[in-house]
Amino acid sequence: MAPDAKRHKPNTNTTSKPGSALGSALKKKAPPGPVYEKGIEYWDKVDASVNGVLGGYGEGPVPHIEQLSSRLLLLSLIPSLSPFPNPLTPEPTLRPLPSHRRTVLDVGAGIGRVTRHVLLPLFDDVVLVEPVDKFVREGYRAASEGEWRDLPSGTSNDLEQKRRVEQQRQDIKDGKGRGKRVRFVKRGLQDFDPREPVDDQAEEVGLVASPKGEIGGEGGCIEDEVVYDVIWCQWCLGHMNHEDLVNFLRTAKKALREGDDHYIFVKENCCDDAPGGVGQEFLDEEDSSLTRSHQKWVDCFHEAGLTVVREEIQQGMPDELFVVKT
Repeated sequence: MAPDAKRHKPNTNTTSKPGSALGSALKKKAPPGPVYEKGIEYWDKVDASVNGVLGGYGEGPVPHIEQLSSRLLLLSLIPSLSPFPNPLTPEPTLRPLPSHRRTVLDVGAGIGRVTRHVLLPLFDDVVLVEPVDKFVREGYRAASEGEWRDLPSGTSNDLEQKRRVEQQRQDIKDGKGRGKRVRFVKRGLQDFDPREPVDDQAEEVGLVASPKGEIGGEGGCIEDEVVYDVIWCQWCLGHMNHEDLVNFLRTAKKALREGDDHYIFVKENCCDDAPGGVGQEFLDEEDSSLTRSHQKWVDCFHEAGLTVVREEIQQGMPDELFVVKT
């Protein structure tokens, strides 16, 4: 098992005691916040695999349950994303594709697990942003070599991959779909503006598209100023202090496409609120990240000018983990 990440700590009683390092009335200075460099150093020691980024829980049912719940939540809020009829969207085919390419930002994306299994099947374009070098390069390698189902490689000798490429090309010609694209960017979230994902602090790792050169729709991930239908943040915002987090959320809000069905999703672990329902946060020195309580997250959202439209608890997670909320 990889070293325990902050999200994999037991959800024990978090009531502060007088004189404790965090929340003490005797302390006049703010609690220590995350150190960006220490967080990168921690994750550099973790395997660039699903099991590694999930702290040892990647080989059981956790990733499948978690991914399915995320996709169902997306479809329930944005029914038009569904490519086929289902109980959530019984008549999606009656709604024509929008003129623009549906674009999503995946921040702190690791090796691209969420992009690969949750976002890419539903969206046209993904901007994948990750600060850990070996993670983002492993994601790019897997996608460019055809290991991601929605980005099959046209150069592969595998018959199933060739069939998928031809099917995507036919769907584009028939107006039923569009080629997929993922833009891989190495960058942290401090001072990050999603509208300009590749700035002077970022490295463009690469763009993977399939079928190559056959793309339908306007805009998307390679525009000079990118706008998003959805911004997805999962298990990464704990590495930001309060001020940086609020600033990021404010900037992310400005990067959303105008309309009623465009959202910022935040999926993170939550500890308990302090007595009286007061928000609190605790620093994990090992990976230099904060675990925030429910109310602390709500405080951050409101300070950033965001409104919480839905809240869900992730079911099916091991009992020893913090509660996961979206």
